[in-house]
Amino acid sequence: MLKNRKSQLTAQYILVDIAASLFAWFLFFVFRRLEIESSFIQEIQLFSPIYNFEKLLVGIPVFWVSIFWISGYYNEPFNRSRLTEFLQTLFCTFCGSVILFFVLLLNDPVVSYYDYYKSFVVLFLITFLVIYIARYAITSTVTYNVHNRIIGFNTIIIGTENNALNIYNQLQGLKRSTGHKIIGFVSLPEEMHTAVKADLILGDMPKIDLIIKNNNIEEVIVAIDSDDEKSLFKIINNLYKYNINIKFTPQLYDYLVGGITLSNIYAAPLVNVLANKMPYWQQNCKRLGDIFFSALFFIAGWPLMLYLALRVKRSSDGPIFYKQERIGLHGKPFNIIKFRTMYVSQETDTPKLASENDSRITPFGKVMRKYRLDELPQFFNVLKGDMSLVGPRPEQKFFIDKIIEKAPYYSLVHKVKPGITSWGMVMYGYADTVDKMIERLKFDIIYLENISLKIDLKILIYTILTIVKGKGV
Repeated sequence: MLKNRKSQLTAQYILVDIAASLFAWFLFFVFRRLEIESSFIQEIQLFSPIYNFEKLLVGIPVFWVSIFWISGYYNEPFNRSRLTEFLQTLFCTFCGSVILFFVLLLNDPVVSYYDYYKSFVVLFLITFLVIYIARYAITSTVTYNVHNRIIGFNTIIIGTENNALNIYNQLQGLKRSTGHKIIGFVSLPEEMHTAVKADLILGDMPKIDLIIKNNNIEEVIVAIDSDDEKSLFKIINNLYKYNINIKFTPQLYDYLVGGITLSNIYAAPLVNVLANKMPYWQQNCKRLGDIFFSALFFIAGWPLMLYLALRVKRSSDGPIFYKQERIGLHGKPFNIIKFRTMYVSQETDTPKLASENDSRITPFGKVMRKYRLDELPQFFNVLKGDMSLVGPRPEQKFFIDKIIEKAPYYSLVHKVKPGITSWGMVMYGYADTVDKMIERLKFDIIYLENISLKIDLKILIYTILTIVKGKGV
């Protein structure tokens, strides 16, 4: 599957970066010995940290791999523009060289300040050239294999009318492959006529599960002629759970709420519905922030967590924590963890939204909900990676199905991780009806189109103000 191929190629890039960074460090070490060290006696040299070559054999590659990971270089190994790779490697190695210079080189004994400048320039140039040349070898090989159809991603086209045939002919007619290995087509019940050959049709939408599994499908291209928005999003909702790339022909772009960034993988004229508008480096920084602040909370906030746990236990019979299945990234279910705020005897198998004066809520539960203290255990979900600090609120499948009946574009929130807080929760708060959930959804859709670390920070600040003011409900 595509996920496994990405993991393997990412591992290759990481291993190459490790080897290249070590080789570059060795070359720079030789330069320092020949050009700088000769000006000093051996006793002085022993006190310089740069000469401790062996102890840095682990630290140097870890440092460079961390820099490249944060930059987002490893996020999309198959989506490589060689110009972008050149500029990204240049920028990262320059920034990394500046850090190494101030950490390791600034205290080196030198004859003149000119030696500092020379050391920095040599460190930067050697590191950049060695790493970029090694990367270029892999990227060129992968690109060649894709363009010459040696590597291909099993792809199906949903639709059998003119639009589907046109995209098929366009992809198959390219001299340089886009990476899509078209396995066949999937028909829709509402299609009036079939433009493609019968032997290319694998089945219809009710059989999509078997078609994807039996053919190891890695990408889906939706190319339907219908102008019905509900039909379009019905297909999206059926595909999210497979965690595969979902793309559309450009003429359907206007039906995707708010617009979705074009993702021209190897010049393929397609729109990627799963594209996250947050740059990769911000996505990685966001994940680091999630881990750091969640871990910090558990370290510093354990007395509060212990106090709340004891109060919940004393408030009524039943468990301290409450687990409930919610739907997260790419439609994947997970168990959300909260402090229990309701009487156990009042909980039923049929999901029911809580209201402000809900009789099922315990007295202490009302206090926790007012200040959103019941949601503190969700930091564990953040540590696990099921959630983020900021993101659309995760819902139960029962209510998602009801929301989709009126707002089929709801599935777009599944392209990012759900959050403990969101712009919808800040601006709208809890919703006790499906219609109110749809109203709150509008804020989450706008958030997705403007997603950034800056917006996340603002949402966190407003969330803290909401909690302090006791406006959680």
